[in-house]
Amino acid sequence: MIRQLLLGSATLVLVTGSASALTMSVNEDNRNIHAEAAAGLDFDSNSASPAFAVFDESVSASAAAVNPPLTQNIGSGGGGGNGFYGAVANASANQFSEIGAMSIYGSGFAEASGNHGHVDLTASFEADGGAGGGGGRNFDSFEASAQSVIDVVFSIDEAAYFDLSGFLSAGNELAEGPIGNDITNVVSVVLYSKDTEVSSVAIKISNDSTALDESGVLEAGQYQFSVRASAGVLGHGEVIPCLGCSGIDAIPTNGFGYATSAGFRGVTLDLSAIDKPIPEPVTTTLAAMGLGALVLRTSRRRHS
Repeated sequence: MIRQLLLGSATLVLVTGSASALTMSVNEDNRNIHAEAAAGLDFDSNSASPAFAVFDESVSASAAAVNPPLTQNIGSGGGGGNGFYGAVANASANQFSEIGAMSIYGSGFAEASGNHGHVDLTASFEADGGAGGGGGRNFDSFEASAQSVIDVVFSIDEAAYFDLSGFLSAGNELAEGPIGNDITNVVSVVLYSKDTEVSSVAIKISNDSTALDESGVLEAGQYQFSVRASAGVLGHGEVIPCLGCSGIDAIPTNGFGYATSAGFRGVTLDLSAIDKPIPEPVTTTLAAMGLGALVLRTSRRRHS
């Protein structure tokens, strides 16, 4: 009986020497970049998404309103070759990201800008209100937006440590013009359990910057990891009055402009297995050999 118990103990020691390995499985890969721009009646849009684990792409969009008509022989002489133009808008986005066996990494950027154009107020006043009669210039509207997004849904088959690092930034490079126009810049990072509907990480900034340094434990289950950078500008169409201006006194002027950006750099989510009290291979072997010796010694005693 003792011999059977010892043999069973030796078998148990050898079995406990093996451990299950942490596995991360990607269920959805929704990484993408997008840029669009509109000015007057002109519109442009471009997007890209990954076909493989590594995503390295950039897109851009631009739009320009038709050069506003000018009254002949006024200001810069009229015609289209005078250097004046209508509203313009531009947007761009890029991303380099990679999904590894136990990690998700990425850097991305989004930028948007636009202005009402360089218009000849002299010609506009002469045409709209007459010399000395007031009037104004109708500025075309413009709009531009861009985004760079990492959005991955993954599952882990056992509890794991996570470490999240990187750098986020969002802010205005230029912002000038009348109240009523709009500028947006946002970067957000979310690590969310789709099983419990609870976020382990939820960070969002605008007109700011911050370094990421988050860690914790994720239980086995399904999670969504999302990093989003978006930037946008909007310039409303408007009339700029010039009461009392004459065709001789009025001068050309630049339209109001806006520019903004948002991005993330070196954002990395690393997963690692949680340490377990598992005997080392050498210790396990020695313990099994010791139990084996006891089995043989017990057997010899019973035969002597």
